[in-house]
Amino acid sequence: MFKNDRLTVKREVYELVENEAVKKTITLYENIPCHLSMSLNNTVYKQNVPYLISEFTLFLNKDSEIQIKENDFLIVNSSDNRSYELIAGEIKAYGYTIQIKCRQEKIIEG
Repeated sequence: MFKNDRLTVKREVYELVENEAVKKTITLYENIPCHLSMSLNNTVYKQNVPYLISEFTLFLNKDSEIQIKENDFLIVNSSDNRSYELIAGEIKAYGYTIQIKCRQEKIIEG
């Protein structure tokens, strides 16, 4: 069903190094078939800096074995050769799909 876009999932984890917690990012999954759909674009200002906030819905086949959590880093390479770096939000499983609300924030360059 989904085969045009490809997903990579990364997660921040902590590991002990010499009795100190060190944060690192690990890659959990790569090249997972998916479909990315844009929901909304909005401009906001944070400390007088304009940001473009984009919201997306990511669709995965329900039978995929992957486990995504909120705040995971999602990199989607779309069929039109664009790359999106997203943060996972609410995750819902339906009859045939898993739908993940995602968010991207970018500084608007003037």
